[in-house]
Parts: sequence; structure tokens; C-alpha cells
Amino acid sequence: MAPEPIRHILRRFELEPPVFFAEEARRCLGTDLSLWKESGVLKEASPATSAACRECGSGNVRRLEYFTDPARGRREPYIPCPDCGLVRIELERLRRWQIDTWGLLSFISDHGNVRGPATEVVRGRLWRLGTANWAGRPREVYFARRYGSETCRAVVAQMRRRPKSLLLMPTTDGARRWAGVTTNPVIALDSSLTAELGSVGLDLSYIEACLADAGLTDPRRGRKPVRKRGERAAKIELLESEMGKHLRAAQHHAQSTQELGGTPKLLPRPRQKELAKRTGLTKSDFSRCLNDASAKWLRVLWEAATDLDQVMSYGAKPIPKAAT
Repeated sequence: MAPEPIRHILRRFELEPPVFFAEEARRCLGTDLSLWKESGVLKEASPATSAACRECGSGNVRRLEYFTDPARGRREPYIPCPDCGLVRIELERLRRWQIDTWGLLSFISDHGNVRGPATEVVRGRLWRLGTANWAGRPREVYFARRYGSETCRAVVAQMRRRPKSLLLMPTTDGARRWAGVTTNPVIALDSSLTAELGSVGLDLSYIEACLADAGLTDPRRGRKPVRKRGERAAKIELLESEMGKHLRAAQHHAQSTQELGGTPKLLPRPRQKELAKRTGLTKSDFSRCLNDASAKWLRVLWEAATDLDQVMSYGAKPIPKAAT
């Protein structure tokens, strides 16, 4: 499977419009594009109306013009590049796939055991997915996308009426923004949703930990004690050390494969569950550490492990802070 396709889809859903162009779809979703179409999460959109010139590498983007090609006997798309003249564009390059909102919401509900049906609350921004039996009792679950001042107040006003409801967000960055403006527990799907289409599920231990932190666990189950700040910092340091070991191993692997075959290969990044096991932690420990405000370096190392260039240069030069 393509690496973490569901995370690519969730990140793209934070944009407007949430569309993959042909080359992006192949790069991000790979051979699994058809699976995501069959799942109802993606649907083919209208073709692009502009394209960039590849002939000169200038990146000139122009609107398409259609002319009849006598040799082919059909109308073909061209762009008028100021450097190359009239350049024919392959039809395949113009294909686009859009994230279907209701298809994605249904997908999330099905794999998170949320009983719907989903309903739209704030147009294009907030939906009620339904109820889920998490941490001992049924809870209302909402889903929001695209934090922005133009609709933020409307979403916050709706959630203020439901202080014990959970708010799901597509990405960790989005969850951090929403967590600052609403008192509801906010959970990022790209941290709690597994990546493979065939085995998607929510990390319920992580969700229950979020509920415990918000004081919303069932009293009969007992509230989890608040962990000391020093304990969290020690776990973060432990994970940073383990990620450092992985990056050194990945660098050795890349150098070895380059010597043997001429092309360096990236050692797959360990899954959250595997990394937690190596350090004697739980997956929910890992998720909370990774999302902790003080864990910037851990996030840098975590993202660097997916970048072959950063792996190859690890230790030789600082990892770019942009990786955070």
C-alpha cells in the first residue's frame, strides 16, 4: 500500500477544494487510488482547466485551449506557453479526484463504531456523526474541518451547547487550533486512526485517555489520576532517544543499499504501537507525548524518519525545523 494514504486524505480535507490532481493522487495514494474510490471516500471530479508546461521546466501555468489534431482526428488540450509555444497536454494529467464529504464521514463512522446518520450542522464545516459508546457510556460525536475566522464562531457556538460532546478533526494541526477556542475534547484523526484501508480503526485507548484528561469518564469507572508533568517529560525523552536509534539504523540501511544497488532505500518508520512497545510505553502514551506542546523535537524526529534526504544527512547537519 501507499504510505499512510488515509493521512494524506485527511490533510487534503483541510483544504478547499479537497481535490487531488492526477500526479498528486499517484504520489500520495499510489495503487490504492481505486480502493479509496470503491470505498466512497473519493469520486472523480471534472478535469482540470489549466496545466503547467513540462517542456521548459519554467512552471508556466496556462488555461487549456482545445484544438482538433488532424493526426488523431479529435480535439486535444493545449496550453500556450510563452517560452515553448503551443504544448499538447496529456488527458491523463487533467484527471482529478475529490474527497466526498459524506463518503468520508460514513467511512469514519463505520470504522469508529459511531451510530448515525450524520447530519450537517454548519454548512461545509461541522457535522454531527452520531453517538459512540466510549469510556463506559454513549457520547455525541461531531466532526469539524478547516479552522477559520469566517466560520469559527458558528462552530464554537454550536459546540458550546454540547460541552460533553467530542469534536473530531482531520489533522493534529487543526486539532491544536480548535482546542484553543472550544472546551470540548478535541481529537485528531490522523493521530488516532490507523492508516491501512483494510484494517482501519480508532485507537479507543487514546480516545478514553482524552476523555479522562477532560474529566468526562464514567464515574463508575473511576477517574484516571492526572500524571505528573515530569513523568510525561521522561516519556518524551525516552521516545526521542528511540527515534534517534531508528534514524541511525535507517541511515546505515540507506548507505548499505546505495553501496549494493546504487540507490539508497528508506527503512520504514516504526508504527506508533511498535515504538511504544520498544520503550515500554502504551500506544496512548505515545500519542499523548507526540501531541504534547513541549515535544517539538520528538515531532521533528518522527517526521524526519519519512524523509530519505534527512535520514541520509542525519548527524551531519541539523534537521530543518520546518519539519515540525
